[in-house]
Amino acid sequence: MMAVQLASHDRDPSVVEVPTPEAGPGEIRVAMRACGICGSDVHIIEGTTVPSRLPITLGHEAAGVVDAVGDGVDNLAVGDRVTVNSMISCGQCRPCLRGQTNFCARMQIMGLHIDGAHSEYFTVPGGNVVRLPDSVDFALGAVVADAIATPLHAIASAGVEPGSTVAVFGLGGLGLHAAMILKQIYRANVLGVDASDAALERAGAFGVDAVFDGRAGRVSDQIKAATGGGVDASFEFVGSVDVVEQAIRSLDYGGVCTVAGVGPDRLQLSLRQETLVARGLRLAGTQGFVTSDIEQLLSWMDSGRLVIEDTISHQFALDDYVSGLDTLRDRSANAIRVVVTNT
Repeated sequence: MMAVQLASHDRDPSVVEVPTPEAGPGEIRVAMRACGICGSDVHIIEGTTVPSRLPITLGHEAAGVVDAVGDGVDNLAVGDRVTVNSMISCGQCRPCLRGQTNFCARMQIMGLHIDGAHSEYFTVPGGNVVRLPDSVDFALGAVVADAIATPLHAIASAGVEPGSTVAVFGLGGLGLHAAMILKQIYRANVLGVDASDAALERAGAFGVDAVFDGRAGRVSDQIKAATGGGVDASFEFVGSVDVVEQAIRSLDYGGVCTVAGVGPDRLQLSLRQETLVARGLRLAGTQGFVTSDIEQLLSWMDSGRLVIEDTISHQFALDDYVSGLDTLRDRSANAIRVVVTNT
C-alpha cells in the first residue's frame, strides 16, 4: 500500500510502498478516506517533536471505512464509516481510571509513537473509533478528531457559561473552530486576536464578533477597553509565551485563561502575583481531547445544531502529499486546514 513515511529529519517525508497492516486482536483496519495535515506533523518532520522511531508513517487526523475486524471486536463491522481518536491510552493508569485518557501515562499517538494514517490503510484499537454519521463527510470527520475536538475540550474544561464574553487568541484552524463552537453552542460574545491580516479579515465569517490586531501594542488593554473590564475566559491557540501573557491580562475578575497552544519557551510572566490574587485569575493548560468530545461534536453536527464549514481550505490526493505539506507551510496560501484524501 501507499504510505507517507518520514525517514529522516533532514528531508521531507515521501510516499512509499509498505506492507498493508493486519488487524490484530481488539483492532480494526481502516481504509483511509481523509486525513489532515497539521502543524503537529510539521513539528515531527522538523524534529522539534521527536517521534519514537524512524521511519514512521505520519498522520493522526483520520476518517475512513472499516476494512477488517480483528478478534474481540464485536461492535463494528466492515463498511462502517468511522472517525478516529488517534490518542491510544492504556486504560489502567491513574489518569485513565479518572476518565482523563488524554493524560494517559503510557499514551501512544498515531504518527508519533506508532504508524499513523497518512496511508491507504491503518490499524487502530476498536475502542478508538466513533461511527461517522452519513451527514458528515470524510474530510470534516477527519478534522473533528483533533482540530475541532481539541478546542471543544478546552472550552468545556474552562467551564464557559452561556452568554459569556470570550477572547480567542490565534485564529487558525483551532481558533476558528473554537469561535464557531462558542458562538453556536454557547451563544458567547467572541473576540478574536491574530497577527495576520488574512486571519483577521476572514474571522467574522466564522462567528467572531470583533477582531483585534495582535501587532498593535498591548492588545489586552484594547480588549479591556472594549469590554469594560475584560473577558470571562480567554483561549491561547498560538503557542507563544507573549500571547499567553496578553491572554491572561485580557481577563476580567475571576476569569480563566486556558492554554492549548504548544511552544518550547518557558513562561516568564510579568504579571504581579498580587494582581493574580486580587483579581482571582486562573491559568490552566489543556491537552487534546477524549472520545466523548468527538461523540458530542458529531451529535451536534448530525442534528444541525453545530455547522462547521469552510475551514477545510485545501484538499490533495494521498499521492500528492508533498503539495499538501508545501501548502500548509506557505503562509501566502492562507491555509486553515489541509486534508489528504484517498478514495
